[in-house]
Amino acid sequence: MKKARQHGISVLTGVLKRGETMICKKCNKEIPEGAPFCCWCGKKQAAEAKRTRRRARGSGSIYKDSRNPKRPYIARAVPAIKGVAGKYLGSFPTMKEAQAAIEEYERGTKPDYYNFTLADVFDKWSAGHFPTLSKSGVNVYRAAYKSLAPLSNRKMRSLKTADFQTCIDKQLENGASSAKVSHVKILSSLLCKYAMQNDIIDKDYASFVRLPKAEKKEKKTFSAQDINKLWRHTDDFTVQVILVMIFMGFRIGEITAVRPEDVHLSEGYIVGGEKTEAGKNRVVPFPPKIPQIKRFVKQWCDNCSDKTIVGVSASNFRDKMFYPALARYGLTEGLTPHSTRHTFASLSASSGMKPEDLQKIIGHAEYSTTANIYIHKDVSALTEAMSNLHWCRYTLSKRKYKVRTNHVYPQ
Repeated sequence: MKKARQHGISVLTGVLKRGETMICKKCNKEIPEGAPFCCWCGKKQAAEAKRTRRRARGSGSIYKDSRNPKRPYIARAVPAIKGVAGKYLGSFPTMKEAQAAIEEYERGTKPDYYNFTLADVFDKWSAGHFPTLSKSGVNVYRAAYKSLAPLSNRKMRSLKTADFQTCIDKQLENGASSAKVSHVKILSSLLCKYAMQNDIIDKDYASFVRLPKAEKKEKKTFSAQDINKLWRHTDDFTVQVILVMIFMGFRIGEITAVRPEDVHLSEGYIVGGEKTEAGKNRVVPFPPKIPQIKRFVKQWCDNCSDKTIVGVSASNFRDKMFYPALARYGLTEGLTPHSTRHTFASLSASSGMKPEDLQKIIGHAEYSTTANIYIHKDVSALTEAMSNLHWCRYTLSKRKYKVRTNHVYPQ
């Protein structure tokens, strides 16, 4: 140690400042200057060169070309197609410059998601999601987005639950329905999830929005008196369609979409449906004990000059035919086209139809998962289930259909 001090050696740093000896990094003993290892403890003295870290996937590539000593570092962008080399960006004298070239290229070709506003997120999300939706589905989301207009220019990363809650509360103050504010929450949550996928935010803040408890309203059905009034006016085409909906359970969009090739008169059923996987392309038999229903459909097919047997769109039938017919014949107020479907379910249940058969015919996804997966019904079984459905004069007591003793069938 004394000799080390005489030669000006710094024991703390372990490096000889002057002279022909140096101090070992580990044992602090004197060793010859420039020795690669300590002759006392064997510790390696030369500093190890740092190994270059492997670049992260999806961040381009840099490799060294020894044939060009002045600019040996080659930079390539992230490949657009897997297995194909990325775009050549040039050769650079240092790795740092090659890395800067890749980053600059990426900034020019990729959007700056971090600074996206809510409007930017909606545009990006809708560009990929809207092509998978129907026209009505797109309109629902566009209407919901209008409720988020106060937030459209805000940075997505700055939006929190309170911001989405304020928009929904404002809509409720303006008299918006529970369905509308529910759509606003759904859209907000979808936009948050898109932002999470692109590392803009780390939480779905819209999922914490509180909605008011929806009041469950009792669905109106066609009463016995209403149905009897319809049977007295079967010369009216609109009445015929309403009766088919009541006794076959079709939605308004389903009956107006039925084509002549979907009608199988000889086999006694119609193939139709929409909305859910359980409802699409389902078999709906004609009720054997109400032959007038099959007769109406046959007449429509014979006179069909359009792509569909009804010949009008769902919206035109609802607004220009269905509601005027209800008013014309003095039916119960508050009935909607979907009331025909509820009426069909009520009539079928009171006639003794099995729940799993009703589920298949009406096209609901859930009666029970077991019944839907393990009970398989062919056309003949469904037709037999429909054979229990018939019409006589019914009276409504405590919202249940009861049969009177005087059976009067329509002619």
